[in-house]
Amino acid sequence: MKQSKGEPTAAIKRAAIHHSARSGLHSTGVLTPVPYHAGSGEPLVLLHGFTDTWRGWTPILAALSAHHEVYAWSLAGHVGGDPWDRSVPLTITTSVDVVERQLDALGLDRVHVVGNSLGGWLALELAVRGRALSVVGVCPAGGWEPGSREERTAAGVFRRNQLLLRFFGPLLPFVARFAVLRRIALRDMVADGRKVPPASAVAMFEGARGCAIIDDVLGLVGTGETFGDLGSIDCPVRIMYGSQDRLLRWPNYYARMRRLLPDADWVRLNGLGHLAMWDSPETVAGAIVEHTSRALGRAEQRPPIEPTGAA
Repeated sequence: MKQSKGEPTAAIKRAAIHHSARSGLHSTGVLTPVPYHAGSGEPLVLLHGFTDTWRGWTPILAALSAHHEVYAWSLAGHVGGDPWDRSVPLTITTSVDVVERQLDALGLDRVHVVGNSLGGWLALELAVRGRALSVVGVCPAGGWEPGSREERTAAGVFRRNQLLLRFFGPLLPFVARFAVLRRIALRDMVADGRKVPPASAVAMFEGARGCAIIDDVLGLVGTGETFGDLGSIDCPVRIMYGSQDRLLRWPNYYARMRRLLPDADWVRLNGLGHLAMWDSPETVAGAIVEHTSRALGRAEQRPPIEPTGAA
C-alpha cells in the first residue's frame, strides 16, 4: 500500500516540527531514492545492524517483497549511507531522528519495521514514537544491563574485529573465496559462514571495515548514553534470537529487554546465528511475514513459529 505523495499526514507534519526543533539535524541528509525499494502491500522498512549495510538483508529481500512494499538503505555513517553530520552528537536518539527523517522523505507514516542488532533497537524506538505498525527484532541489541559485562563484551568483539579487518584488509578477498575461511572469519555473526556467498562476504568485510562511526559508537560504552528505557509501544512486537548467536548470547544479553517488553512474542531460532537471515532465509522471512500478517489481522497459511516463553 503506497503512501500518498500529496498532502503529508498529520504524523509526518508533527515529525517535521519535531526535527526542525533539534539544532543541527537539518544538515544530516537522507537517501532519495533508497537503494532497495520493491514489492507492494503495506510498507516494511529494514534496518541493519552496527557496521553492516542494507545488503545484509539480501537473502530475504525477494521473499519479503512478495508480501510488502519493502524499503532498505544503509544507516547514516555506514558504507553506502549518508555521512554522519559531525555537528550533531551521535547518540541512539539522534540515530533514530535520522531514520525518522528518512521515513518522512519517503512519504511514509507508520510502517512495519524489521531490525537486526542495532537496527532492532532503532525499530523499537520508532515504535515508541508511533511510527510502527509492527516490529520484528532479529537478534536486537540493547537488551543487556547498562554498564554490564555483556555490554563490555559485545563492544570488545567489535574492537577486536576492527583490528583484524585493518590488519588483514588486503587478504579479505582471498578469505572470502574459501568456504572454510568464511566459516572462521564470520563465526561471530553467522552460525555457518559457508552459506554466505564469496561476493557477499567481501561486501560484509568491506562494510565493517569502512564504517565511519565505529569509534563514536564504541565511545558511548560505559557512559550511560547507549540504550535507555523504552516508552509505551502500541503495536505488536516479536523478538527473535539465534540459539547459535555468538555475539548476543541468550539469555543474559536479553535480560533487561524481557523486562522492558513483557508483552512481546519471543521466538528462538534454532541453530541460527546473529545474522540469522544468512543461516536460514526461509525461517527468518517466514517468521517476519507471519508476524506482520497477524498485526494486520490476516492469517498466513504457513507452519506456525512456536514462541519460547521463559525458557
